[in-house]
Amino acid sequence: MEEYRQEVQKALDLAKHLRFDKTHPWHRGLVALYGALIEYSDSLIHLVEHKKSGAIPVIFRSLMEAYVDFKNLAEDRRYGNYMEASYSKEWLRVLENASGSDNPYLAAIGGDPNLGRQVEAERGKLADLRTNGFQPLSQYAKFEKAGMGEEYRSIYNFLCAHSHNNIRSLIDRFIEIDEEGQDIQVVFFREHTHGEFDNYLHTGMHYLRNGSHNIHAVLETGHEREFPV
Repeated sequence: MEEYRQEVQKALDLAKHLRFDKTHPWHRGLVALYGALIEYSDSLIHLVEHKKSGAIPVIFRSLMEAYVDFKNLAEDRRYGNYMEASYSKEWLRVLENASGSDNPYLAAIGGDPNLGRQVEAERGKLADLRTNGFQPLSQYAKFEKAGMGEEYRSIYNFLCAHSHNNIRSLIDRFIEIDEEGQDIQVVFFREHTHGEFDNYLHTGMHYLRNGSHNIHAVLETGHEREFPV
């Protein structure tokens, strides 16, 4: 864990050398995703350190998703168009649900006199992206594009089970069975074995180090050697 903590600190210290065009969508997206890698890493370390096991797989899932998007965007700036398509699709869904709805959580949006124009603008944007070949991507498609299909079919599956409170994850978190298999107990805040979360820490550090190497290489800071991969 200490090595991972040092990796986070080094990433923060050397971030001052990142020079980018904040008006350029590719640069802006890349740096923001790198920030997500750093912040999720910091949160993951904190959760493991304080044995907050319920949230560890959830945060790690977000870290993994950020790494997949970062990797894709670093390798192909056109990937930003897929991200824009996903954004438009989800925002359009919110706008359409707010239109003529009595949903109290969407009241502010639904009451906007410009809502109709916003809906049409978002539809047009999404249509243009699709015409140019940029569809909203599924998580599977994102992982495949990043060359991480095996991770999607294994690690990511387990993480989603925890995020969605799947029965598999509930058994893993709360059910204890004695050695004879006769007695079942439901246990809150169960004690964890030494090193139980090491895989999260090792993999998270790998993602952060690779991300640090790539962003310094892409933005040509000359500091990518500080993050050997």
